[in-house]
Amino acid sequence: MGITSFLKVIGRGSKGAGDLDRNQAKEVFTQILDGNVSDLELGAFCIAMRIKGESVSELMGFMDALQPHLNLLNLGTRPTIVLPSYNGARKQANLTPLLAGMLASYGFTVLVQGVEKDQTRVTSHEIFKSLGWPILNTKNEFGTLLTSNQPVFCPLNVILPALQRLLDVRERIGLRNTGHVLAKLINPTLQNPWQVSNYTHPEYPEKLREFFQLRSANAILMRGSEGEPTASLQRLPEMHFLPSNRNEVTSPEERFEDPNPFFEIDAISTASVTKQVLSGEVRCPSSILRQADQISTMAGLH
Repeated sequence: MGITSFLKVIGRGSKGAGDLDRNQAKEVFTQILDGNVSDLELGAFCIAMRIKGESVSELMGFMDALQPHLNLLNLGTRPTIVLPSYNGARKQANLTPLLAGMLASYGFTVLVQGVEKDQTRVTSHEIFKSLGWPILNTKNEFGTLLTSNQPVFCPLNVILPALQRLLDVRERIGLRNTGHVLAKLINPTLQNPWQVSNYTHPEYPEKLREFFQLRSANAILMRGSEGEPTASLQRLPEMHFLPSNRNEVTSPEERFEDPNPFFEIDAISTASVTKQVLSGEVRCPSSILRQADQISTMAGLH
């Protein structure tokens, strides 16, 4: 069938490109997920969207196309936080497992969904393995893993393998693509939990705000640290809480000067310090403690 007609709309450069409407976006992404496009068309789509950027209508349509492919997980009734983890550690330690562990200690079910490996970064999946925390291998395991009262890592390759194939295109063309944007927005559950959505580029907050409002989702928008949904050790940025049934609430930015307990950023070292912090042997960095407290206060009200 092909997507040539859509490429003519989105592939005219940063100034000449147009946006697809929601139905068009759903159609083109359905063809991509179903494997009905050539490698050349897929590469052209990835580059065109990288240059143009995604509109809200496109994000909505792309997500409509993704929905039938999701292996949805049943959480039950416990309050839940979903943390996307797609970047990992590059210069600083990956603090997503620590935040997940803190939130779990407050009584939340915590799902960390993301990629298993990255050739240049330390992933949350690797840290979970070092910690011995639950990792979802098949959808059918989920109920059993929930009984551990520990954070659960949900690989994208398990909850949405069709999208994982699009992320893998990065290894061939050397650039992240629309798949990476969408992956961070996934709610892998049958319920409507709180989702943390972190962004890097300044054009995304307003788009994401509108996206989550249109989907009636419970979202926490924040500028991430190295692409992860956490504070850095020195700074907790503003967090915008967007409950599906109430008005937005924003927590203020805070700065900290705590010493860094993470001397190395490899998975084993990070897991070791994370375990010591959660057991009380090492003081929790103030920024992560404040982030967990803020999320617990706001998300616990839902």
